[in-house]
Amino acid sequence: MKALKVFLELARTGSLRQTAEKLNTSPASVSRKLDQLEYQFRTQLFDRSHSGGKLTAAGEVLLGRARLIVGEMETTLQLVSDLKALNTGSTTVYAGGAIVAELLAPALCALHRQHPGLRFHIHEGRTSELIDALRQGAADIGVAIFTPEAGSPFVRRSVPLDHALIVAPDHPLTLQTHVRIQDLARHAIAIPDESFSLRRTLDAECLRHGVTLEPTFVTGSLVMQKELAIRGAAALVLPPECCRREIEAGLLTSIPFDRPDLVRTQLDLCVHHDRALPFAAKTLHDTLALSLLRRAEAHHALPSGIPKE
Repeated sequence: MKALKVFLELARTGSLRQTAEKLNTSPASVSRKLDQLEYQFRTQLFDRSHSGGKLTAAGEVLLGRARLIVGEMETTLQLVSDLKALNTGSTTVYAGGAIVAELLAPALCALHRQHPGLRFHIHEGRTSELIDALRQGAADIGVAIFTPEAGSPFVRRSVPLDHALIVAPDHPLTLQTHVRIQDLARHAIAIPDESFSLRRTLDAECLRHGVTLEPTFVTGSLVMQKELAIRGAAALVLPPECCRREIEAGLLTSIPFDRPDLVRTQLDLCVHHDRALPFAAKTLHDTLALSLLRRAEAHHALPSGIPKE
């Protein structure tokens, strides 16, 4: 197992010296671990050179399996530890974007209060990175908006996520009880670029209504979007939950669209279908699944995978 972990780090760095520094050992020790693996597999796995090195074809084959093997062994060790009723352990969760991170935070806080011995490693990135992490065993759980088709086998629960217009309290649109998609074209807005599922959903809805959308600010940063809205420079299209703190503080306000599902995305809870979740990951998964179920009930719908009573 130690040799595989050394191999994974070597594949990442491409350097015996950098691998040794990362693992707090010597280059000679790294070389010996590599020799052990190459002897076991009866083939060269890493092509050494003075400037570094690279994996051979056989090394590339081992790389994909090694990630899964190491991940499964760590999960197994955690499951054995769980049998001792320690209620400890760690889990790695990927949030597919800043919006998801905002929605994920309350569940993590509640779980920490209930199980202070658990440790959480949280990564924020694009949904494609989330799917890769699940596939390679680098993540236990992923939460994403609009999981692409390639990631559909990992989806355990799905619920709709409705968006509203988020503006400063003195914005002209606050005089309206509802907003239409046409209103977006008459005011400055801040939205992400076309690589985000929200933007693609919004563009499709505008096209359907014959609206030309020319955003004043294009940014995927949720922090930047909020700051622009608070300063009155732009309106946002977001789930109100993502701005709950600012809304409660009176810095922002939420205006619903004239049709609740006008801008609707999908929130997905994802896990690897072949992996047994250790205590920390399973506890987080169950907490998130319950949260999604309650959200679905609020929309008078049931998430996929949950049969009606």
